[in-house]
Amino acid sequence: MDKELLDDVTAVDDAELARSLKEVWHVNRYMGGNPALFRHIRQFMRQAPKHRAVRVLDVATGLADVSLALTEWSRRQVIPVEITGVDIHPRILRLAAERTAHVESIRIEHGDGRALAYPDGAFDIGFCNLALHHFVEDDAVLVLQELSRVCRLGWVVTDLERHPAAYAAAKLLAKLVWRSPVTRHDGPLSVRRAFTAGEAAQLIARANVKGNVKRHFPFRLALVGHE
Repeated sequence: MDKELLDDVTAVDDAELARSLKEVWHVNRYMGGNPALFRHIRQFMRQAPKHRAVRVLDVATGLADVSLALTEWSRRQVIPVEITGVDIHPRILRLAAERTAHVESIRIEHGDGRALAYPDGAFDIGFCNLALHHFVEDDAVLVLQELSRVCRLGWVVTDLERHPAAYAAAKLLAKLVWRSPVTRHDGPLSVRRAFTAGEAAQLIARANVKGNVKRHFPFRLALVGHE
């Protein structure tokens, strides 16, 4: 299958990279991705310790948009958080660091979701948003295992669900809405590379971790891991 342009950011300049990632964020915010993710994160937040800040890991953070949104939500709820956002691409990391420089509760670090450089149970909660389809199956299994290892309470992996209607919608967005050539190329391809609910359940089984798959409207999957 074709490769997404965001998987090889050397072919994209910083301005186009940032524009594409922002378009992805807007789709995620207004078309069901964020509600699905936050629904499950908030459930884990209720179980988090009350005597200290909740330690959160954001794998494949991108522009750290979800971390920023979670920080704002936590501020309103008076729940202190310490968020570590990791990404494997140095240029994306630089953009994320610039975007979060004013937020003390977020730190950005280089990291590979398949081999996280943190000890067991280093975090309370972990999440990975809209990135699982970038991994081949064997690597996706490693991501789930690593999240389970480093997150004490649980983790959430949200992504697109592969479905003909979702692909048609992405093609329409690419034609009428998205302006970045990167998003126009990657959007429909992301749906083609995404997993079905059954395939996602098989990933959890292969990873040998405790978890289940939740489907959310429209065409979103949430893999939720727990103790």
